[in-house]
Amino acid sequence: MARNGFPVSTFSSKAAARGLRSFANDDAPEVGLGMLLRNADNAFNRVLRHKLAAHRISFSEFQHLRQLWDEEGLTQVELSRRIGIERASSTAVIVSLLRKKLIRRSADPSDKRKVLVYPTARGAALRDRLWPCAIDTNTIAYAGLNQEDRRTLFRLLHRVTANLNTVLDE
Repeated sequence: MARNGFPVSTFSSKAAARGLRSFANDDAPEVGLGMLLRNADNAFNRVLRHKLAAHRISFSEFQHLRQLWDEEGLTQVELSRRIGIERASSTAVIVSLLRKKLIRRSADPSDKRKVLVYPTARGAALRDRLWPCAIDTNTIAYAGLNQEDRRTLFRLLHRVTANLNTVLDE
């Protein structure tokens, strides 16, 4: 099923809609915070995936390239850690990026056991075409939110993240 040209996931369920309507009426939402965040994340990523597909880049490939644009020469282990996925999951993405000639690998000069990953010139050049996809997706997500709403949203989400991180950091 599609809405406004974007695929609609099963996470936009009737229960989630009821929870959001409840929230709009100033009641505590029926949907838990985790589910609401997951729904927002899924909706955001569906739009971003759609935009990236126009450039023949998957969401996972974008995540890898994005990290390498920020810092070249990461090991696959570090790249996987920064993205938040298992190394095994990263392997298929790296192979795909290698086939597309968007990244290259080379041995770490200080430790030959490690392999470092770098964007190629072609992979680096994609930054100027792919960042607008992320910016446009953010613009869509921000619709109806003024600057103060955005600051409040980010402040609250940082607080929620910090609250949850302290549980596992203890």
